[in-house]
Amino acid sequence: MDKQTILNIPNSHSTSATWIEWHKALRREFGKKKANYLFVQAWDKRAGAGSDASTNELREYMKDNGVTLDTTTLEDIGDTAISVKDFFGDIFEYGKIAGLVVGGMVIVSLGMILFNVAKNPVKAAETAMKFKTPKMP
Repeated sequence: MDKQTILNIPNSHSTSATWIEWHKALRREFGKKKANYLFVQAWDKRAGAGSDASTNELREYMKDNGVTLDTTTLEDIGDTAISVKDFFGDIFEYGKIAGLVVGGMVIVSLGMILFNVAKNPVKAAETAMKFKTPKMP
């Protein structure tokens, strides 16, 4: 399977997924260093920056494998937009988690208050009477 994949060198009309699979086959067969070398040689001759295969997915995959692919200005802008979107997506994900944690703390606190009221209602009433609301001017 890998040898057949390796022999079918992708071109400018190939998808980024095809290029990624081709690189993975090269890695399994030759190791990372030689696979990266062969990939860059083929990429520069058969596709390159601005081709349909030059997607953010492929550039990130290759970056994770130690290769920085050349990009066009539009691709740089697109990559920046994706990074900004991912940044805000992460913020909202962390915000959702923080909201769940705070909500859980509020529920536990209310549960403790209700437990104490049920356990000793007279003491709870006396404690509540000690709090005074501020007078409005």
